[in-house]
Amino acid sequence: MNFKKIFTLSLALILILILSVNISQAWPQKKDQKKDQKKEQKAQSVIPKDIKNILEQGLPTRQVKTDLPFQFISNYILPAKGTYIGIFATKIKNADLEYTQAPSDPQNYKSEVEVFFQFYRDENGTPKLVTENKAPGSFFIPAADYKPEAENYYYLGYPLSSGKYILAAAIGNKVTKKLGTAYYEFEIPNYEDIVKNNKMETTSLLMLKDIEQMDTQENYPNFHMNYFSWMILKAFPYTDNNLKPGDQPTLMFLVYGVKPDATGKVEIEVNYDIRKDNNKIVAFTPMKYDSPFINQQIPIPTAKKVKITDSKGERIEDRPLEPGNYELVINIKDVVSGLTLEKKIPFELIVP
Repeated sequence: MNFKKIFTLSLALILILILSVNISQAWPQKKDQKKDQKKEQKAQSVIPKDIKNILEQGLPTRQVKTDLPFQFISNYILPAKGTYIGIFATKIKNADLEYTQAPSDPQNYKSEVEVFFQFYRDENGTPKLVTENKAPGSFFIPAADYKPEAENYYYLGYPLSSGKYILAAAIGNKVTKKLGTAYYEFEIPNYEDIVKNNKMETTSLLMLKDIEQMDTQENYPNFHMNYFSWMILKAFPYTDNNLKPGDQPTLMFLVYGVKPDATGKVEIEVNYDIRKDNNKIVAFTPMKYDSPFINQQIPIPTAKKVKITDSKGERIEDRPLEPGNYELVINIKDVVSGLTLEKKIPFELIVP
């Protein structure tokens, strides 16, 4: 596959340097780091008492407040030195977030919100509060593009260690004071144990529409519309994995458990193919990488090869792809150790 490169050389080098420390292993937190983190989190608990009470009262039965309706629909787990970054996606209607035009800025619709959240460890069915915090969100939509019934994706980012969690969150409009709550259960794998057991695993498989480099790394927590930040990257994902023929999403992930050779180098071979109903539509040329951090453009075909037999004989013709459900299948091989891993990303092909 001869794809256009997304990252500049400098950006790729920065990412590799950031992720190169103990890259073949998960990054466990030392006990003293965890204690310091807990102290810091306690000091940053800034949720108003009434909102905190609403979140805690609704937790046992996951009872939500729907004055400002929202729910988390997916999450991504990304690597970071010393911990992991959880990214949590929600899709909210513009009217529900109560965008308004200010007399001083009639060219834009704006919404000023705050997201308040708590993370609980799910310990044998008993939630145990780990941390709580808040993040502001200031969003605008050009007046020419504003539609009350349209929806946008919003992404909450926060650092967490491995484990099973419950996210309890509230979003409040600063102007109208309307408030909505949601609960979301998820798990961050223990990558360190996976590596110790001589296995491979990947972080979340991201399908990105676009990616940009920021001047500086953004602090957590953060809350953004239609993109999330990771290290020095601003990433715009296909959250719903709806693709069109001819799209070229960028696939991005990190492989844990890769073994370096005697010189410290790694070699990864990845085979990509696209399938429908378990039948291969297209198989790409195998790709080789010298870093566990993978970013690769995947061209979505516009047609498939079909074998035709009729009065004119036997031949292969191109036929348009049908709309429907497909899979991107990723077969990863660590050349040094021989370890293999297969991953699949379901997506829906939307044909105009």
